[in-house]
Amino acid sequence: MKITRFISWLKPILVLSLVCCLALTATAQDYYPTAIGNTWVFLNADGTERRTYSIEEPDTDEAEGIIILRIYTETLGTDTVDDDVYYISDDEGDLKLHRTRLEEGTFGIAAAMLDPPGLFFPADLPLGRTWDVMTTTELNLVGTANTTSTITVDAIEDVETPIGTFKNCVKLSINRKVVTALVTLRSISYQWLGPDLGPVKYEDDQGIVYELQSYNLVDDSVTEPETPAEPETPTEPETPTEPETPAEPETPTEPETPTEPETPTEPETPTEPETPTEPETPTEPETPTEPESRFNMNLVSGLNLISIPLMPAEPYTAKSLATMLGSTVVIKLDVDKQSFVGYSAAEEGDGFDIDGMSGYIINTPDGGKVTFTGTAWQKPADDVAAAPKITTNRSAWAFVITSNLQAEAKGKTYTLVAKNLRTGIVATQKVVNDNGYVSTVWADLNRKSVISVDDKIEVALVDENGTIVSGPFQRTVTATDIDNAYLSVQMRVGDVRPKETILAQNFPNPFNPETWIPYQLSRDTNVTIQIFDLSGHSIRTLNLGHKSIGAYLTRSSAAYWDGKNEAGEPVSSGIYFYSLKTENFSAIRRMVILK
Repeated sequence: MKITRFISWLKPILVLSLVCCLALTATAQDYYPTAIGNTWVFLNADGTERRTYSIEEPDTDEAEGIIILRIYTETLGTDTVDDDVYYISDDEGDLKLHRTRLEEGTFGIAAAMLDPPGLFFPADLPLGRTWDVMTTTELNLVGTANTTSTITVDAIEDVETPIGTFKNCVKLSINRKVVTALVTLRSISYQWLGPDLGPVKYEDDQGIVYELQSYNLVDDSVTEPETPAEPETPTEPETPTEPETPAEPETPTEPETPTEPETPTEPETPTEPETPTEPETPTEPETPTEPESRFNMNLVSGLNLISIPLMPAEPYTAKSLATMLGSTVVIKLDVDKQSFVGYSAAEEGDGFDIDGMSGYIINTPDGGKVTFTGTAWQKPADDVAAAPKITTNRSAWAFVITSNLQAEAKGKTYTLVAKNLRTGIVATQKVVNDNGYVSTVWADLNRKSVISVDDKIEVALVDENGTIVSGPFQRTVTATDIDNAYLSVQMRVGDVRPKETILAQNFPNPFNPETWIPYQLSRDTNVTIQIFDLSGHSIRTLNLGHKSIGAYLTRSSAAYWDGKNEAGEPVSSGIYFYSLKTENFSAIRRMVILK
């Protein structure tokens, strides 16, 4: 959870500096695709804040060539949002910043106009490249704020996120200096940009990390609408010449040839009905020989990588293929999403469809020889050799985490998240069916181990807001799990088990006159919240009593303070501190009252 900055109203200025390193450029598309409609969604580490970055058309009349970068920030479970807009243009590869418009509550609209436009983001990002961004912003109450941000390309490195690992990302450091009539502040934050993708990770000046959860990149090279030439093919209506062929009615001479009925000898020519022998002589009786095609395949005991050599009379599903092979799991690669999809024997339903143009990871505890029958695929697959024998049954290079979800709410979207606590590798999978079953997969096609006996797996279910709604639960992998290549975890929506106690940032902040203090508990305990002034004197104690393990992060569940002291008097504007105390935990955070 983000900690309140020393002076919270400087947020818009600091955000502007952040955007400098996120900015886009038409030439440097390797690091920030600029098509209108591109979006990137981030969550912070504890899942309480979501940021959505989007590339959009200007919402007002702007000069030609100007587009906007919008950053929409939500504190989940609250009504607190920020909608910040940056007006930019491309100048032969270098991005130029024209103006900004940031919503800042009590301090009004934080607007900055740059004339001439300033360099927002350069086209090239070699290691060591440095540039400055300077802005002047007028805010209510505090007046002029000047900020200078020095951005440097610090490193090129790989970045792991919940949706995968991105190679050769540019790491930028942002050193900021903010000068106001009240104070001068300095800070540093970091941003990572992925080639051909854009932003993948951000760390703010307090060490809070935001990771990419999903993204959508629009291909703006769609020239298909230019193919209206098809309607020029009205030559078809010119083919009404067919009705000019009334020559058929000129053939009434046929009725003049009544001699045909005199030729009853034609029925004597039953040789024509004998011609039905021709349909009897189609190669249909020969076609049954095609299903007799056979292909033998040797499977090792454990994990195998195979393709289906023959097209069966009845298409395979993951379930029917697993049944035929005696397999406990079937895993496929979703090429479009570049992620694995798994089916386990613990699931109900048929799973996904099987085709002959894809490879599949299967786990056969007994191994042995199997025989495929059917006809050739349109593009026959090559003979598939058996996978190399696994040298140990204490690890696996493919593994499935599966769950049968209970108490799902209709219309809700859930995602299963599994983490190997030894390796730190995370696998996720959205729930896309109505039967409650969902599976997520770890797999390494180079056959390097992804899991071992005694590994501890942490499994949780999150909703569309990134909030944990079941778990996290920990399970220890056994030798039997390795043999089966899957682990089944039963989960019920609402059964939340936080792994640690946390005191989160109050919301809203700054506030007037009331605020909510969110927290979560890793065990059942008594909870007390105390509020102090700058001198350390306690001005209010909130005895919350005995609370059960769980998350208390929304207005309906978080601790509430009405901004009054023990005597019931409203406290004055300023900086205050609040603490959470349980039987084995204590923490302090800062908040601001503005009137």
